[in-house]
Amino acid sequence: MMRALSFVVLAAALAVSACSSNPQSSDPTLAATKALLANLQSRRASASAGPPLVIEVSRAQLDRTPGAVMQVVPDNSGAQDFMRLIARRDDSNPGTVEVWQSSDDAQLILRNGVLVGSKGLGGDMRSAEAATAFAGFDGQGGGGQRRITLARLNGTAQTVAFSCDMTHLGRETIQIVDRRVSTRRMREDCSYGDASFTNEYWIEIGSGRMRKSRQWAGPTFGYINFLRLKN
Repeated sequence: MMRALSFVVLAAALAVSACSSNPQSSDPTLAATKALLANLQSRRASASAGPPLVIEVSRAQLDRTPGAVMQVVPDNSGAQDFMRLIARRDDSNPGTVEVWQSSDDAQLILRNGVLVGSKGLGGDMRSAEAATAFAGFDGQGGGGQRRITLARLNGTAQTVAFSCDMTHLGRETIQIVDRRVSTRRMREDCSYGDASFTNEYWIEIGSGRMRKSRQWAGPTFGYINFLRLKN
């Protein structure tokens, strides 16, 4: 997942009207979309041999992109990708499950913004409990046990009961494209024996939506930085 810089998801979303419209149309929006796609493709090609290029997405691009958009940047590569939301469901556990798909078809599974699974990363997180994290999102902190099942590269899996503490770090205003969003910043410290990880969450005040986070995806893949750009 996200092994190289890719704009496939964003570009495909922006191209929807171009694929279904009359190619001779003089619609200025269509012309602008075609120009944008050409620009993204050119910038991607010019950056392919160098360090990862970071694209600053505009509000106009997001407004023309149907559906939710999530920016992700793994620590292990620094390569930026844009994920699309392909499924959403509720079950008997707290929180809504969302399945996000990357440009190379890997999937990240979030429950109210907390990473609870992955597919296609290598050493995937097969499942994870999130109730303890939710309990700490009320701004008061807290803690408890989180059971996380991690795939081994030999095809087996191990379930680990991490002991986690949630700390409220105070209010923080973050920038998402052209908007400033007031959030509560939380830090989750988890450990099991000599193994440990730390997640950080920025939760929008009022809506309670996770707008930004840095989360551990297992010992093989490491950390992923999430920024919810739209919806």
